Amino acid sequence: MAAAGRTLLAAALLLAAASMASAARSGHSGEYQTWTGASGSPQSDPRAFHIKYVEDFGYKCEFHQTTTRDGYVLGLFRIPHGASQNSATPGKVAVLQHGLLGSSFGWVVNLPHQSLAYMLADAGYDVWMPNTRGNVFSRNNTHLNPDEEAFWDFSWDDQLELDLPAVYDYVLGETGNSDLVYVGHSQGTTMMFGGLSDPKIAPLLQPRTSHYIALAPVAYVGNTEQQLLKDLADMGVAEQLYKFGVKEWLPDEWILHYIDPVICDVSPTFCQSLLIAFSGCSLRHKNATAVANYLELEPAGTSVKNVVHWSQQVRENSFTMFDYESPEANRQHYNQTDPPKYDLSQIQLPNSTIFFAGGFDTLADPTDVDHLILLMQEATKNDQSKFPYTYKVLDYDHLDFTLADDAYIYVYSKILEHIP
Repeated sequence: MAAAGRTLLAAALLLAAASMASAARSGHSGEYQTWTGASGSPQSDPRAFHIKYVEDFGYKCEFHQTTTRDGYVLGLFRIPHGASQNSATPGKVAVLQHGLLGSSFGWVVNLPHQSLAYMLADAGYDVWMPNTRGNVFSRNNTHLNPDEEAFWDFSWDDQLELDLPAVYDYVLGETGNSDLVYVGHSQGTTMMFGGLSDPKIAPLLQPRTSHYIALAPVAYVGNTEQQLLKDLADMGVAEQLYKFGVKEWLPDEWILHYIDPVICDVSPTFCQSLLIAFSGCSLRHKNATAVANYLELEPAGTSVKNVVHWSQQVRENSFTMFDYESPEANRQHYNQTDPPKYDLSQIQLPNSTIFFAGGFDTLADPTDVDHLILLMQEATKNDQSKFPYTYKVLDYDHLDFTLADDAYIYVYSKILEHIP
């Protein structure tokens, strides 16, 4: 099928979902949580929805905010201790960083024994789940409004340079800890790879990271088989939107948010078609109701510029800063005609790094992950104790590392074995 045809098919599936959802609004089913807020809609008060979802499982949930050097106000959700505890074990702090178009909600969707956030809390960790600039929980700035184009002038360059250090400063300041366990998924790993490769940013992160856990690690994406991302890159969709002044990618009103969980219970095949069209993933390891709950708030939004940046990486098979696509513009931003590269062969890894990669992952493609591992070999040749330990879950796709209902067996139990 031609690229345009695949994109139209995805659009048709999403429109069908909106029609079906409008015809069948009802509560969540099974052991998963039902939204009973006064407004009746997670979209009208996503913060309350997120907190109630966690609290209904018996865990305390707090909302915090911290401000970056350039004024973005980031929202962080915190589970300060386990369900049967009054406090975390001193010195045990974990940060879970979501991926592209994700949010902190993705870490808490499944049942407590299936979700990393709850498992870490029950293991004595003080768990923090930050949200990158521009998503549904981080749409504030001290001097910019989301209605202004300037608010959306960012990509993952800015998220790794400014968001990550702000999160570290805030979390360690609030807890009094000197370091933390960092778990990143997808773009959450990209941010850490870039940050640890930048000589200006690495000193702010590496000494304060006891363990780096990379779920579906992403740096190079030239071999991606994620069809929607490939089509967007090939067709230059994000670039055209960017040039015509559209700055926000997938706003709050995105129709996937209005899918009723009952739809996924009644027709898992339809729900799987949506997942494949949107993310290249399947329901094989996922609970349909949990996926529908996930889609209440996901995709959580980002900037068009960020999607342009990813499109550039796909086309160029590079790991570089944003390309302003003219020597003059690049010189203005970087004092050189080409965007600077993130040199992963010089990355400053923490003492313990662990990769979890999926054999059916179309975004963190196995070929690109193997290339990343080779670069880690080069980076650790003088200290092989820092070489990442890699687990490969052969039948996992990209979202399974946060949404699979059996990830507690194949991934999370292993994480708990590696960290103190």
